[in-house]
Amino acid sequence: MKLALIILTTTFALKAAPVTALRFSPDGKYLLISRTRAIEVRAVDNEVKARKIPCGFDKIMALTFSGDGKTLAVAGGTPGDVGGVHLLDWPSGKVRGKWDVFEDVATCVAFGPFVNFAAGSADHSLVLLDQRREGRVAKRFEGHTKAVRGLAYAPGGKMLVSVSADRTVKSWKVGTGKLERTFGNHLGSVNAVAFRPRVAPAFCATASDDKTVRLWQPSIGRMVRIVRGHGGPIFAVAFSNDGKQIFSIGREGIGRIIDADSDRVLHEWKAHDDWTYALAIGPQGRLATGDWGGEVKLWMV
Repeated sequence: MKLALIILTTTFALKAAPVTALRFSPDGKYLLISRTRAIEVRAVDNEVKARKIPCGFDKIMALTFSGDGKTLAVAGGTPGDVGGVHLLDWPSGKVRGKWDVFEDVATCVAFGPFVNFAAGSADHSLVLLDQRREGRVAKRFEGHTKAVRGLAYAPGGKMLVSVSADRTVKSWKVGTGKLERTFGNHLGSVNAVAFRPRVAPAFCATASDDKTVRLWQPSIGRMVRIVRGHGGPIFAVAFSNDGKQIFSIGREGIGRIIDADSDRVLHEWKAHDDWTYALAIGPQGRLATGDWGGEVKLWMV
């Protein structure tokens, strides 16, 4: 399969603080970039001056939008001290509520189909937070023994999958908080998880320090396949919008495109010269990557 990769000459903010989170706006017109105590908002298709949305976190670790696109969740904090999730109105950036409930930085956040949203922290916590009551923890999921690095809801919102520095992938029943399964196949910290869209039964991909991407069918407790060929730890993984491809990137700064139905790496390219933690999928084939040196690049695939 021959793939064309067109590199847009769009490079944002060289030599800034490390980029640890990226997200396209729901309409795809803007790219949101984590900065120190702020979110930088860049227009994708024109040279409109960037604006910044202030944020109280020293370090922003994750950005995500609610299903209706009206609420932006920001996860972060001060490493080793405090962490939480702030909900902002989009696009105004007005703060709607703060859930500073962790003893270390919040690393990940996801909206489900119901009133609660999920968040994980470097303090080993995985919780559901109640949108109706600022600061309230609705449920705790007990089981991880090291930092929670990522989480994702399965389609339908009844199952939650989390990944951790304790090398495990765990699936949980959202309604009860019950741990359903633990997968210990990875040989290093597990850094990211993403569910495949438009496919039933639900499949998810995980990325690890063990230099592999692994595919899972968590509802029945099955590891489907291992994708090897990476030369270093993988920090970010995402599916294309049609679910046919997987994108991965990590310490090498090499982006890879993987066939979602096999273990084949279809294409790879040198995206950055530094460790790359952030990856975001946008509409119309757009892809954004951000590295430890503060560089953000926009690609077309």
